[in-house]
Amino acid sequence: MKERAREPFVWLAATVAVAAFVHLATLYALPRLVMRQTLEKMGEPNKMHFGSRPTASSHAVVRPSPDMLYASCPFDLSRGPLRVIARVPHSTYWSLAGFDAATNNFFVRNDRQVGGDSLEVLLLRPGQSLPPVDRARERVTVFAPSKRGLLLFRTVIDDEKHLPALEALLHQDRCETVQVNAAS
Repeated sequence: MKERAREPFVWLAATVAVAAFVHLATLYALPRLVMRQTLEKMGEPNKMHFGSRPTASSHAVVRPSPDMLYASCPFDLSRGPLRVIARVPHSTYWSLAGFDAATNNFFVRNDRQVGGDSLEVLLLRPGQSLPPVDRARERVTVFAPSKRGLLLFRTVIDDEKHLPALEALLHQDRCETVQVNAAS
């Protein structure tokens, strides 16, 4: 009789354990799967990708705003550190955000945090050597939590008459792997 009384509790405990495992596995795996699929759609890593102005059918960025210009740089740091050079308009809101392989935001800079008209970001993994640096006016070194991820550039279109100038400025942005000499 005691065995039969304990049986429902064993099933309940097993069900809760399986549900907890599935729940935690989903929380871990789903964001990574989403980011992997997103990065595959975005194109070649360590290169800038400029999109057209978002419309109602745009899906390259989640919930894109038609009042913003977007550019992206999917990155893969297994090829070496990444140098990003971004031109910053101070007439309107601008930002650069980094997302890791699990969709976590690990870095953000906006136009109010940049003193000059450009920003250089050196993106690397812990343990990677710093590339040689030039005389950039403003430079930030960022350690990415994963070797793959996404950099997303956003610029608010404050006035339609500024659109050509904002697009021209955005198309000056660069994102490229930097070779580091073993001797340095």
